[in-house]
Amino acid sequence: MVPASARLHAAIVERRLTLPDDAELAQHAANTVAKHSRRGWRIDKPNPRTNNDAIIALAMAVERAEHRPEPIKLLGWL
Repeated sequence: MVPASARLHAAIVERRLTLPDDAELAQHAANTVAKHSRRGWRIDKPNPRTNNDAIIALAMAVERAEHRPEPIKLLGWL
């Protein structure tokens, strides 16, 4: 989740992504916090009872849409 959180943060800060006017989605965003770890920061819940599944799904979708792995290079035939 660390790379996905960073990509979501960048997309929001650079204004490539904005949330629509939806009360439930706004509540999920309000329930989301940043937690720091050895690997970096990631989005998380402040406590287990809150719900932020929509923001987690959004982070995963942005990660999938923007992550472009390097093309595979053929080195030879076996």
